[in-house]
Parts: sequence; structure tokens; C-alpha cells
Amino acid sequence: MANFGKTVVGVASCALFLGACGPLPEGEALDGSVPGEAGVLDDSQSEEPRRLEAQTFAADLGSAISSPVATYPTSCTASNQWTTTCGSGSSRDVAYTWKVPETGTYTFSTRGSNFDTLMEIRNSRATSEVLKCNDDSSNGTTSAISLMLIKGYQLLIIVEGYQGACGNVLLHVTRW
Repeated sequence: MANFGKTVVGVASCALFLGACGPLPEGEALDGSVPGEAGVLDDSQSEEPRRLEAQTFAADLGSAISSPVATYPTSCTASNQWTTTCGSGSSRDVAYTWKVPETGTYTFSTRGSNFDTLMEIRNSRATSEVLKCNDDSSNGTTSAISLMLIKGYQLLIIVEGYQGACGNVLLHVTRW
């Protein structure tokens, strides 16, 4: 009988870790929650994911890496859709989507932009999930963020101005 109890605990543990039904169906992602377990994931206080508005969305950059990878002539004509976690949030912003081409460390920079920038990087599939935000990099009033990323991860890159500033946006993506 003691072995039966160990077997039941072992099977229950495997079911818990494997999702009880084997691998995830194609197209579904593991969200970290356990079905039927209360308090594991509390979405009641999280921000609803937002849709990208046409006036704010500058481009899908695919998996391009370049210096610069994108330019936007003037953020002064964009709307103010996003509130960044490291700055004013009251400025007009432009957003890009980008997909990680290979696992590694990447740097995103607004070096060369002609205004004081803020940059925030979020999960593009759950836009309330902020990965990192930067106001001023060591290069002055432009922004820079370095992240270790996994191939296939999709990002939302938001660039806005500090306290209402706007101008020409240069976005660089490099791998190191």
C-alpha cells in the first residue's frame, strides 16, 4: 500500500509539471498557472493589453539588426498612446515591433535622435509586461537598453520624449 501512495504522488507530480495532458497544443503558450489552483495568477490588478494604434505604430521591424534599423521623421505628429514606467508618459510616442532572430544579448538605442528620448521595451503579446525602461543612457539624453533575449520572442519598443519633447527618432538594434 505504501508503494501505491508513492506512485499516486509521483503521477500527480508529473501531471502537475507536464500540464496533466501532455504537451501544449500548437500555438498555445505556457502561462505559469496551474489549472484549478487559486491565487497562482492574479490578473485583477494588471493593465489590459493594448492594441497598437495606426498613428502610434511606426513599423514591424521583423528581425532586422542595423544601426539605425529604423527612422521616424518626427514624433511630433504621433499620438500619445503609451505611458512609460521611467518617465513622463505625457509625450507623443512611436512604437515598433521586433522579433528576436537568435538567442543572445541585444542593445536597443535612440542614439542620434535630435530630442531627449525615453524608451521602454515590452512583451508585444502582453503589452502590460514591461521588460525594461530607460530615460537617459550614458551618452546623454538618448536612451539605451540591453537585454538577454530568446529566439522568437516578440517585443514592443516604445520611444517617446521627455516632458513633451519630440523630434526625429533613430532606433538602433545591435547584437553583442
